[in-house]
Amino acid sequence: MTYKWLLACLFLCSCSAYRMMETDLYFGQSKPGGGMVSEKEWNSFKENYVAKVFKEGSTVINTSGNWYDPDKHQLVTEPTYVIIYFYKRSAQTSRQIDSLRYWYKTMFQQQSVLRVDKNVKTSF
Repeated sequence: MTYKWLLACLFLCSCSAYRMMETDLYFGQSKPGGGMVSEKEWNSFKENYVAKVFKEGSTVINTSGNWYDPDKHQLVTEPTYVIIYFYKRSAQTSRQIDSLRYWYKTMFQQQSVLRVDKNVKTSF
């Protein structure tokens, strides 16, 4: 009997969840040749680019990241901003996310902006 209640509860809880995509973007702050993306530059990028794509909101995490620089053949550690965004799967949204990566790389001479996509089940 307890087993049936447990299954019923799990089923009901899973019905209120939404299947969505989660995209995490990793924006390194080091500039080639020295220097860093300033807080003013980062805030301007968020206001003028990120906010226009992620209109429903997003999460920004200030952290430190490591990546292997293939040109210098060494591990690089740098301050990094990670943006997490949840959305319903859409080719248009995916293209807009890639445009954020393009503009950040172009504006701040970055080699890459890591993008990680995951299918997730969310509940609000």
